[in-house]
Amino acid sequence: MSRQKPSQRGDRTDPVLTHARREAIVILAAFLLFLIWSVSWCYLAGYRGPTEHPLPRVLGIPSWVFWGVLVPWLVADVFALWFCFFFMADDPLQEGEGEDEVAATAGETPCRDAGEEGRHA
Repeated sequence: MSRQKPSQRGDRTDPVLTHARREAIVILAAFLLFLIWSVSWCYLAGYRGPTEHPLPRVLGIPSWVFWGVLVPWLVADVFALWFCFFFMADDPLQEGEGEDEVAATAGETPCRDAGEEGRHA
């Protein structure tokens, strides 16, 4: 038997799945970027052994907190807004497919009358 590749059989990956994978990769990459930024900055700038010098401050906040916590959180918020409103794809879901299967598993029967909407038991 010869195995056919998905492209030869005519099977295609669902665009909803493709968009979900792409969005998940972007979210994970952004999470890792902000995690590395925050943890490394806080470690390098925040930890000082015994010293008599006061910590530098930015707007009254210790500089390691400002640059290692506040700024990454603000940038992550701006990124999240951009991601949600401009990058994510709004994929239409097919309605009507699988309604009978869902109703059968739930123990309900779909209403097919023109005057009735929804389902009845």
